[in-house]
Amino acid sequence: MRSPFTKKEEVIMNKFKSIFLGLEIAYGQYQPGERGENGKQKGKAFIVRGSVTDEHWDNHLKGEGAALGIIPITENNDCRWGCIDIDEYNFDHAGLVKSIRDLKLPLIVCRSKSGGAHVFLFTKENIPASLMQSKLKQFAKVLGYEGSEIFPKQTEILVERGDTGNFLNLPYHNETKGLRYAINDNGSSCTLEEFFQLYDVYSCSKETVEKIKTEEKKVDEAFPSGPPCLNKLASIGFGEGSRNNALFNIAVYYKQSHPDSWEDEIVKANMKYMEPALSNSEVQQLIKSVNRKGYDKYRCKDAPINAVCQSGLCRTKRFGVGFGEEEMPILANLTKYTSNPPQWFLNVGDKRIELKSEQLYNPGMFALACLDQANSIIPVPKPKDWKQHFLKPMMTNIQEIEPLESLDPTNELTGLLQDWTTNRQAARTMDDIFNKLPFTDDKREFTYFRMEDFYNFCKKNHWDMDKIKTGNLIKRLENIFVEEIRMTIKKQQPRLIKIKTMKKIDATLSKIAYQQDNF
Repeated sequence: MRSPFTKKEEVIMNKFKSIFLGLEIAYGQYQPGERGENGKQKGKAFIVRGSVTDEHWDNHLKGEGAALGIIPITENNDCRWGCIDIDEYNFDHAGLVKSIRDLKLPLIVCRSKSGGAHVFLFTKENIPASLMQSKLKQFAKVLGYEGSEIFPKQTEILVERGDTGNFLNLPYHNETKGLRYAINDNGSSCTLEEFFQLYDVYSCSKETVEKIKTEEKKVDEAFPSGPPCLNKLASIGFGEGSRNNALFNIAVYYKQSHPDSWEDEIVKANMKYMEPALSNSEVQQLIKSVNRKGYDKYRCKDAPINAVCQSGLCRTKRFGVGFGEEEMPILANLTKYTSNPPQWFLNVGDKRIELKSEQLYNPGMFALACLDQANSIIPVPKPKDWKQHFLKPMMTNIQEIEPLESLDPTNELTGLLQDWTTNRQAARTMDDIFNKLPFTDDKREFTYFRMEDFYNFCKKNHWDMDKIKTGNLIKRLENIFVEEIRMTIKKQQPRLIKIKTMKKIDATLSKIAYQQDNF
């Protein structure tokens, strides 16, 4: 069959594909929405089960349809590329490239869809995901971007339970006109061919990755154990237009960290960090505001801290967003497996756990799940704090996984109905309904049964859905369900489910002739 691509298209596509190989059983897509006030594009991220075809790769490079997302970690928990996702805007990409080259790191910088940076490490062979992740965390820290998202987001994925890990949107969506391009060593944008040249120069072996050493510069935090955003702004400047908001958040920090002297600390911080400093009357008014019950909360959605927010890292800090004095491990990369009922997967520190909805929603049940699956003892926040500071932020960046067709509740229920009505002892008369048997009429057109009897059968076969939802799902089986009726049987009028009679599937053994071996 003749290829739908030209020889040149095929060569380019295969080169790009070989660079970004990842999980083979699923891929990511992103439905863009409106942009928020900070410039970040909102939308819905979801994972599609199935292999990535040549058409997907070709459409991505041509900019036809949604960008292609690849999950870097494979079923064997290894990978050949990883990425530091720097979620900042109006970003100095050329400056970052210079820093990388000064440190002699084999990294390639690409512009992300929102104007931030995707910093890639490529290897010529698959390496353990744990090695890729740990090295990228080191690089992020030495580059001054500790707390940035790291891909692969997991060192292990629970494939057998439906988990897939998280995807990253690839560069060069619409490779000729798009804005997701690599940055050359001279600070200019790269064509796709120039990106290939960069890859050939900087992709490295497993041995090379293992040998890379980074010297961490000890940085004195302006606000120890406080929000990373405040420490970041303390080093680069808070900006004149948002001084009041900035000082408000500093006041919240000091009220937690220095409860006996926080007002004095605010006055000092105003003189030290605000240019020009706020007036004394403004500072006193701010102190009154922070001192009001319920108002001493960080304003994470407001400038200037929203532009440099690192919420995941912040929630691990003693005086960050959250609660109490105990440290919480980083909770990140929430993924929803859209089965019925849904399954949830979450990173707790460096462990991947599986959760039910009630475990995710209830902080006490969540803590028990962490203990059971991650051997991690975590503090238990108040329900209000859990929802506000942990659950809501995790839900804003959720990825959904489409369920396997075989696990679709509709298909699963159809199979149970077939088993219940065809593979059990047959009712001889309608009276046998009361013996908890389904009855099929003589013409084998329709089958009748009581809902409670069928539902008990379902529960014995590990069906998790409740009776009401199960009944509603039966009604939606258009090619099977007929009606719900009352019939007089033995002077009683039970409510019965009437369906079209289903065909019995006989299990047969294949007829294979075996040759006897002589020993």
